[in-house]
Amino acid sequence: MKILIILLQVLGAITIFPWFSMAGLSFIVFNPTKPIRKQLPWLFIMAIFTYPFILGSSYWWSWTNFLEGYPKRAIFFSCLPLIVFGIAYLLIANLTDFIQKIRAKK
Repeated sequence: MKILIILLQVLGAITIFPWFSMAGLSFIVFNPTKPIRKQLPWLFIMAIFTYPFILGSSYWWSWTNFLEGYPKRAIFFSCLPLIVFGIAYLLIANLTDFIQKIRAKK
C-alpha cells in the first residue's frame, strides 16, 4: 500500500509542471478592452492557483490517514490531485474545441 501511495503521489507531483504553464497563461484573461465582467477573470485566476493547495493538502491528508490505519482513504487522497487535473484538462480541452467551432461558423 505504501508503494502505491508513493507512486500515485509522484504521478500527481508531475502534474505540477503543466500547471506552471497554465498559471502563466492564465493572466491572458485580463483583456483591458472588454471590462464587461470584472469578477470572472479573478475567479478563473483563483481557481487555477488553488491547485497547489489541493495537491499539498491532499497529500498531507493521505499520509495522516495512512498513519492512522486507513489505507483506502489514503489512496483516495493520493488520487485526488490526479482526478482534479483530469477533470480540468477535459474541461479546458472541450471548451477550446467549442470555441474553435464557434469561430469557424462565423
